[in-house]
Amino acid sequence: MTKQNLIDLIKHKLAGGDCPQELKGKYHDEIVSKHITLALNYLINDVIYVRANKNKDWGSLDPYAKTFLGNIIKYNEERNERYIDLPSDYIPLPKNRGIRIVSPEQGQDKPFLYRDNNTSRIYKNLDVNDVYNEVRFYVEGNKLFFSEHLPNYVETVLIKIIQPFDAMNDDDNVVVPQGYGKVVIDLVFQSMMGMPLEKASNDNNANTV
Repeated sequence: MTKQNLIDLIKHKLAGGDCPQELKGKYHDEIVSKHITLALNYLINDVIYVRANKNKDWGSLDPYAKTFLGNIIKYNEERNERYIDLPSDYIPLPKNRGIRIVSPEQGQDKPFLYRDNNTSRIYKNLDVNDVYNEVRFYVEGNKLFFSEHLPNYVETVLIKIIQPFDAMNDDDNVVVPQGYGKVVIDLVFQSMMGMPLEKASNDNNANTV
C-alpha cells in the first residue's frame, strides 16, 4: 500500500457511518497524514522496536527503512570533518537505530559504525582508533559526520533510514506491521480526537507486546 492509498483508506473510514460524529468532515490529506505519522511512529517505537530489543533481532526493523543513494560527501573546513546532509527526517530510536545502515554504495557488507556524538575525544585517545580503521559516524541535527577513517576515494554513500510517514512521497510503499491495520486506524481516530494513544494491541497476534 502506498502513502496515498493509506490516506485514502483513512479518509474513507472517516466518511463512513462508524466514524465518530466529531471527526466527520475533518479529513484534509495533510491533516490525516500528520495523524497517521503519530500512529505509525507510536507503533514503530512501542511495538516494533520493543520487540526487536527484546529478541535482539534488529533486522526486524529493516523492512520499515527506505534506501537513499548518491548522498554526496561534503567537507567542513572549519571542523576538518566530512559529512553528508541527511536525505530525510527519520524516526529517532535509541542508539540511532532509526538509521539502519550507512555504507559505501557498493559496500553494504562493510557498513560504517554508529557512535554517540560525545565520544569522539574518547576514541581519539584510544589505541584502537589507530589499530582499527573502521569508519564511524555520528548525527548532529540534519547532518551525519564521519570519522577521519573515511577513505578519500569514497565520494557518495548509501543510507537506509526509517522515515516518518509525513516525510514519504505519495507513491512510496508504507509497511504496516502485520495484523496491525485496524490498530493504525484506531490510533488515528484517537489522535484526531485529541486522546492519548493507548498501548497498541492486536488480539489476533499472540506475540504482541
